[in-house]
This record gives sequence, structure tokens and C-alpha cells, in this order.
Amino acid sequence: MKMQQNQLQAVLQALALPVTGQLRLYPNEACKVSRLIQEFEQSEPLFVAEVVYLTEAQEAVLASLRRDLMRVCLDHTCTDVALRRSDVWRQVRLLARSALVAFNWPLTLPPQFEPAVVC
Repeated sequence: MKMQQNQLQAVLQALALPVTGQLRLYPNEACKVSRLIQEFEQSEPLFVAEVVYLTEAQEAVLASLRRDLMRVCLDHTCTDVALRRSDVWRQVRLLARSALVAFNWPLTLPPQFEPAVVC
């Protein structure tokens, strides 16, 4: 359960990042948008299947986020330019922040984005 929670939390944190952070998140990937969507699509159902109880607010925000990410795919806004300018992506960022709040998870950088600790 903890692994699924950590994965979904990291995905939501990545989706909540400002566009500049999202673009830097996967510097070697051609399609950052597809990667963000794919990570949500993989982690969200696993988390939901494992969790004992979701509040109505948690269910609603995850459903809204799922729906808007599907719109991104259907509207073909899967480009870096769309990530910067699309109203759908602005809404996705807001929903991701709302989801983090609904689960009482921190609105911080996802683990894959945190700078490495140098000793």
C-alpha cells in the first residue's frame, strides 16, 4: 500500500508543478506530456484498488483529474507547447494540487526531481 501511495503522491506532485518544472522533470524524454499521463494512468488505479477508504472529495478530484488527462489525449495537446499554453493543462495542475490537499500530502517537489544530496 505504501508503495502505491508514494507513487501516486509523486505523480500528483509532478502534475502540480509549474510548467517550467514539468519541462525539466524529464529532460531526456521527447514527449514529457505522455510520460506524465502514463505515470498517472499506471499509479492511480493501483492506489485506488489498495486503499481502504476514499472520501467523496478524494474520489471526485481523482475522477476530475482522470477526465482532464483523457481530454489532453483526445484534444491532442500532448506537446511541450500545449503543456505551456493549454487551459486543460492549467486545470490539470490545479486539480493535482487539489488532490494533494485532499489526501493531506505535501505540495513539494516529487522525489525524482529533488536535487541529489552531496556529502
